[in-house]
Amino acid sequence: MELNKELAEFVGVFVGDGCLSCYKRSDRTGNIEEIQFTGSWNKDYQYYLEIIQPIVKRNFEINGNINHRKDDNTIRFRITNKKVVSFLKDLDFNFGPKATIVRIPDKILKDSSLYKSFLRGFFNTDGTIYKRYSKKYKNHKKFYQNYKVIQFKSASKELMLQIYLMLEQLGFNPNRIIKTENCWVCRVTFQKNVNNFGKEIITNHKYHRDRFLS
Repeated sequence: MELNKELAEFVGVFVGDGCLSCYKRSDRTGNIEEIQFTGSWNKDYQYYLEIIQPIVKRNFEINGNINHRKDDNTIRFRITNKKVVSFLKDLDFNFGPKATIVRIPDKILKDSSLYKSFLRGFFNTDGTIYKRYSKKYKNHKKFYQNYKVIQFKSASKELMLQIYLMLEQLGFNPNRIIKTENCWVCRVTFQKNVNNFGKEIITNHKYHRDRFLS
């Protein structure tokens, strides 16, 4: 399966929300290999239903299953298909819990035409846009200004370095990477670059698009 822009977005979503699992069948006749994505039901359901599931159907000719886990109000998108599993394994993703050292596949890093698509998928799962606030004096309540910030966050420093280089090469001029608690953070704060990012990247996820336009 050759990488294209749709699959680059799918990989971005996988890096943010996905994992590869392998477990025994209930009848002990073999193993089940599964890809599972976990997101917010309220924020991400429409994105998985209208964008990611159709990408999987067009490229792999399968649907996968979307479920609502009500105990924690999450969406679970499951795929048990050898073709999709092989595609991800060929990109050097492994089975088991997602490691803190997760990285962007070399095939995407070496093809700048895929950068925006990958960033779109990853931002839609592990990114956010918010308005900065200021205080006139100590203990003054937060005063929100029309000043937006694009933020990426990950436990993997290597991944954030790769995201930083992608943003830099695309002309979004990211701020230096910083560590906050147990995560590494990369932000875009210059308003011209935030606006360009919104117009070029935040295009198909309703929750993020509404926040950008508000």
